[in-house]
Amino acid sequence: MSRIPKYPVSAAKENRPGISNSRIISRTIGNGFSDVEKKNLLMNHTKPMNGTTTNKVAAPRIKRSATAPSSATVPTKTAKVEKKTTTVAARIPSYDYKARFNDLIEKHKVIKSELSELKEKHLEISDEYEKVKDTVESSVSERDALKEKLLNTYTELRKQSTDLESLKLDYEILKRENDDLHGKTRLLEDMTKSLKIKTAEYDKLKTEYDDLTRRYKSLSDEAEALRVLTDHLKKVSAEYDTLQINHKDALDTISKTKSDSEALQNILANMYKEQRILRNTVQDLKGNIRVYCRVRPPLESEASKPLYNLNVLDACSMEVEKIELLNSARKGKSQHSFSFDGIFTPHSSQEDVFAEVSPMVQSALDGYNVCIFAYGQTGSGKTYTMEGGNGVEKYGIIPRAIDMIFDGMVDLKRMGWELSIKASFLEIYNEIIYDLLNSSKDQESHEIKMVNSKCTDLYVSNLKEEEVKSSHDFIRLLIFAQRNRQTAATLNNERSSRSHSVAQIKISAINEKRKEKFTSNLNLVDLAGSESGKTTQRMDETKHINRSLSELSKVILSLQTNQSHIPYRNSKLTHLLMPSLGGNSKTLMLVNINQFDESFNETLNSLRFATKVNSCRTIKAKKNITMVDS
Repeated sequence: MSRIPKYPVSAAKENRPGISNSRIISRTIGNGFSDVEKKNLLMNHTKPMNGTTTNKVAAPRIKRSATAPSSATVPTKTAKVEKKTTTVAARIPSYDYKARFNDLIEKHKVIKSELSELKEKHLEISDEYEKVKDTVESSVSERDALKEKLLNTYTELRKQSTDLESLKLDYEILKRENDDLHGKTRLLEDMTKSLKIKTAEYDKLKTEYDDLTRRYKSLSDEAEALRVLTDHLKKVSAEYDTLQINHKDALDTISKTKSDSEALQNILANMYKEQRILRNTVQDLKGNIRVYCRVRPPLESEASKPLYNLNVLDACSMEVEKIELLNSARKGKSQHSFSFDGIFTPHSSQEDVFAEVSPMVQSALDGYNVCIFAYGQTGSGKTYTMEGGNGVEKYGIIPRAIDMIFDGMVDLKRMGWELSIKASFLEIYNEIIYDLLNSSKDQESHEIKMVNSKCTDLYVSNLKEEEVKSSHDFIRLLIFAQRNRQTAATLNNERSSRSHSVAQIKISAINEKRKEKFTSNLNLVDLAGSESGKTTQRMDETKHINRSLSELSKVILSLQTNQSHIPYRNSKLTHLLMPSLGGNSKTLMLVNINQFDESFNETLNSLRFATKVNSCRTIKAKKNITMVDS
């Protein structure tokens, strides 16, 4: 430290007025610092100020003190010195501790303010860091999700590509089989032509043989009458020998023709078998559950009812639209599009409907279980579609199906098949099963049971079955069942329209020559339609109907989402339809709707339910054929 000249005490007091007060102020200010801070301040600011190093150190101190804000506690003389130092850049004398201490305080305030700013910046940067960190983590998770989605999409694409290749291969196989079938058909036509020629030759030989026989008889009579004519008799004997030879040739020709006929019958049987396999393969490609929509035309008494817009886009697509009008201006518009396997417009006839249904009936003749059911609201034409009206042209699916079955039996009998047909009729009313072929009021209880533990086929206990020999017998039973329903309807307040009706046709066939047999079931179901009831009885019926239809919707939804448990047993209807919906059966659904504006909401519900059914995929149906034990 530089030496400070000693002055007399009095002189020192005179030259430095107020020094005691400044010491007291410096002590009070210095008490605000810790020992370490005081030591650092003294070490940095009490070095000797001689030579070049003193100037180098003092300059930045004066500059920083000039930029620092002025303190309110510093005396005015010190402020004047600071103003002068900003312009003159004078250094503080080493003995002026007060000024130096004030300078340090100003510097400390500046540094402290800078520290506060740095802390605030640090907090802001920390917040930004956390935000960036969260953004990075969300981006990483989103990237992982996109990677997983891309992988799933790639896997699905490979699966779809594999399915496409499989379908292409199946198409090529079917095309080859079709070509082989056409070749066999041409071969059969050639053989048929050859057989016709041989048959004509056989008829000609038979005619000649009959002529020769009559001639031989005439000659024999002449031989008996004219024994003397030996030469003539010899001639007749020679002719007789020739006739015997011709007869032998004719017998050989007949035997050969018979063997050709048996070969032709075998070819026909094989062709029928291949045609049956090809026909059911095409149906399997279309799907075991098929859905059609039929629009009921308005009756003459309903001509004044307002209709909603219904646009049939093509054979499989349609749009329904409800337009509300207010003051002759359009208030709102809503369109709903639906697609099915086929759509029957109001102009479609009963024959048009059965033309699409007949392949399913043929599958029943081929040995497959088949279920056809009509769904829709009350008054949509379900019963008319299934049963029809008076007259052959108005026959519904049930009478046309039985006619087709008995017509097909004729062809099957020609190929060695023996068939028997049994029919039964039942209805489900308020979750109770009734036998419609039993006219007694006190019926035994009917339960749905499994045929055996190894299959999904069901049967109804204590249900009466009648064997039918012709279409007339079946129609007679159908009318009897309808009559029982109508009688019950009188007693139970329109029960006929408030129950699910089921007509079951059981086909049993056996071929002793081929040692084969099969049993198939054709179920024809007319479901009840839901509507709000006004009385307690009607409300109870509505509750049971809505419950059974709701359970049917749950079963369809479970099948659509591939659930492990399907709630078939929650209602009698779903339990009875279990083999048709998820078992070994081919199923066709006809959703019936009308075009009245007041029924628009019910129509939407029916179409949406039919769409769910159409999206279900069940297992491939198998033919119920077995070998006959010897």
